[in-house]
Amino acid sequence: MIIRHARNSDAEQFQSFDMSDSSLWLDEVSEIVSGLLDWRSDPEAEHQDRRVIVAVADDRVVGVTANERLAGSAGRVWNDHRYLMGTAVRPECQRTGLARRIVESVLADLRSTGCETVEWLVHPSNRPSIDFSRKLFPEADETQPPDDHPYVSSAKAL
Repeated sequence: MIIRHARNSDAEQFQSFDMSDSSLWLDEVSEIVSGLLDWRSDPEAEHQDRRVIVAVADDRVVGVTANERLAGSAGRVWNDHRYLMGTAVRPECQRTGLARRIVESVLADLRSTGCETVEWLVHPSNRPSIDFSRKLFPEADETQPPDDHPYVSSAKAL
């Protein structure tokens, strides 16, 4: 397995990234994954240093995560604070530790570049993601910011 930055040649695999089950949040994740390369390349967000990381096995993208610098509503960008946009793993690779490896790899890379915190949002009905977050980051602060209702925000100090 190789963990690397996404390439434009991954686009077709992103379009067909199947999450298997259908639910509100998994449908949203599939939609996010299909648009990640365009999201990363948005010229208006260049200052946010958007990154898309993939896990590849046998030339197939089996996992993906994305992150960017945090930005406030006034456009201020915090270089040492990132937002983890999402992590997705194909159904046949779930429960193998792959999501954990991808996220830990990204966090190690961010830590090495001076990042201090990482935040992410999880829908409160998405029990698998909440359980994953709590298992991987038991010290994370779970809050529910009013502007992100009904999502739960967590922050991991690096």
